[in-house]
Amino acid sequence: MIKYLVTICLMLLLYTNSALAMPPIMTTSELKPGMQGYAETVVQGAQQVSFNVEIIGVVNNGKGSSKQILARAYGPIIDETNGVIHGMSGSPVYVDGKLIGAVARAVGQDVLPYKFYITPIEEMLKIWTLPDSLAVINKSNIEKVKIPSLEEYEKNQDNYDENIDKEVEKYKSKHLATPEGQEAVKGKAQKRLEEILSGLDIETQEDKTDVDADIVQTDKIIKDLEDNSKTDVNADKLEEHISLTDFILKSLEKQNKAQASSFNNTSMMPIYVSGFNDNALNFLANNLKYKNMTPYNTGEFISAPMGNKDSDIKQNATLKAGDPVGVVMAYGDFSAGGTGTVTAVEGNKILGFGHAMTYKGNVNYFMTEADIIGSAGGILNGVKVSSFGKIIGRVNQDRFSGVGGILNEYPSSIPVRVKVKDRNLGKEETFVSKIAYDEDILPTLASSIVYASMDRTADRASYGTSKIKFTIMTDEVPEGKFERENMFYDPKDVGQFTVGELTQALYFLCTNMDKPSNILDVKVDVDFTSSRKTASIVSAIPDKEEAKPGELVNFNVTLKPYRRENVTVTIPYTIPKTQKEGQMFLEVKGGGFVQLGQVLQSGLVVTPQDIAQLSTVDRLNEIKNLNKNNEIVISPTIDVESEKDQDKAIKEAIKLSEEIGKMSKKEREEFNKNRESKISTDYVIDNFIQTSINLSLIHISEPTRQEAI
Repeated sequence: MIKYLVTICLMLLLYTNSALAMPPIMTTSELKPGMQGYAETVVQGAQQVSFNVEIIGVVNNGKGSSKQILARAYGPIIDETNGVIHGMSGSPVYVDGKLIGAVARAVGQDVLPYKFYITPIEEMLKIWTLPDSLAVINKSNIEKVKIPSLEEYEKNQDNYDENIDKEVEKYKSKHLATPEGQEAVKGKAQKRLEEILSGLDIETQEDKTDVDADIVQTDKIIKDLEDNSKTDVNADKLEEHISLTDFILKSLEKQNKAQASSFNNTSMMPIYVSGFNDNALNFLANNLKYKNMTPYNTGEFISAPMGNKDSDIKQNATLKAGDPVGVVMAYGDFSAGGTGTVTAVEGNKILGFGHAMTYKGNVNYFMTEADIIGSAGGILNGVKVSSFGKIIGRVNQDRFSGVGGILNEYPSSIPVRVKVKDRNLGKEETFVSKIAYDEDILPTLASSIVYASMDRTADRASYGTSKIKFTIMTDEVPEGKFERENMFYDPKDVGQFTVGELTQALYFLCTNMDKPSNILDVKVDVDFTSSRKTASIVSAIPDKEEAKPGELVNFNVTLKPYRRENVTVTIPYTIPKTQKEGQMFLEVKGGGFVQLGQVLQSGLVVTPQDIAQLSTVDRLNEIKNLNKNNEIVISPTIDVESEKDQDKAIKEAIKLSEEIGKMSKKEREEFNKNRESKISTDYVIDNFIQTSINLSLIHISEPTRQEAI
């Protein structure tokens, strides 16, 4: 009996080892035209099927290039699918019982997909030898974030925020910003701006008041600021007001273009997503185009949403050659990734796809099960219809010859938790996704998930008014978290404005020049309504006729809300003690408006040349200290209407700017704080007016209206 049990155990052990061991291989040097073989894949469910393969020849373009095997597919399965289709990539191909490689790519867009390329197995095996520096992805030695099991999740759910706080406290950075008393190094844009302001001999351009024109002018000025040749920009333009939200969105687009991948520009890589409605899918597609990726909707996850009683992980998972597999960048209520086929397995290591998905080399993505729902055959664009299953491991290599991964080891990831309240439906929804820690894709995916959460909750186009508050848990700032809130209105698509500052903050963290920023959690709250909640400033009347430097003046500001009765708010403003006697000009404006010259000198303009000039914390502080769209702000300005005093006012502004430049960081913050006063309202303020005050005269000018922020 004992002998029988030992025999059975040995048989089981041998069977297990053979299932996880590489089969014998055949190299390209052994292949001959006309050889017959077969490939294994799944076209529906989990049942593997095979189709016939005939070797045509080996393509070798010389040293440094990857060999490819040209082959022809035939048989009943191929007749049914009309050739080799998307999703078959990675399917192992055997000749004489030996593995020769993986189904990889079509020969060309205009060629019927019965002929295809095979990536040789000797090329794919190199993937297992490559370094994996992202196994620990940061220099501060934080261990990989382990995706919790069901038991761990239930145990730690109540203490989640507290645990993150402790983690942040443990790994806080020690050197965070420009040292006290030292001036931050000026970037190219700031230096060029000072040159422009000091010239004062620049030709005037026509004023344009619509938002699109402002953006066009902004683009031109930025280009001129980055150009070493003589600029033709009017110095007055640097004093004009622009929508800061528009400026940030335009800056993000420039950043995306600057970082656009040069790989395979003529062929966009398909990324399969779930959870995104059509509107959100278009938003995601617009952002992913700079990454050479095109999203396509697919089925929902097999596993339950994160936070439910089901675990996201399948423990002790196994795969075998020919099985479907997912390579996933975002997982949860919203997903993004690709599906292919496993080529080979050895122990806990897998090879698949036979080609790159993102072509980013050493990566940090989720490996998941994949369920093949069915196959849609096509003359040139057939595809397996699939969805992602549970997490089973980590994909660590994404190379030209395929992807490699490790079973039962999990990637570092960042949970993105979004709560959306829709006022019209009286509805509140919470969405959670994990994003694999990839600094290149994180800002895009996180902002797209927030946008899609608004879209899913409201079940309509995202026009209207929104309030957003987001918290990024990170050791990059002394407090251990970065917080920002704001209010937005747009008659067409308020969603894109809502996520702008979040995208910018994550971008700054993900382009940290000193070290990888440890981002531990992203939490977003959005309050959303289709109503237009905007207001225009009608007047700003002081409570006294005379004022002195250092004296407090209360401004009674009358607002005209959209389709509502006027309201009046009181804003106290203290005249700076350093203010000279005589006429002082003041702006009363919505917080979302800013002078172009001011924003160009901030850390919000990011170019490859300037990115190292300010620390990540300084850039984050620029966002944190921005006025909000629902604030009314009173601050000094120059008289833009008086031609007589304009040159004098500009020169005084330049002199003041030079004096501010000599101040310490703390002195500058205190100076700016004391020169403006602001108050929050329940409306997005969509215009600004100018006023002046002196010892004996107070004058209120007519309002200047601009479109909503």
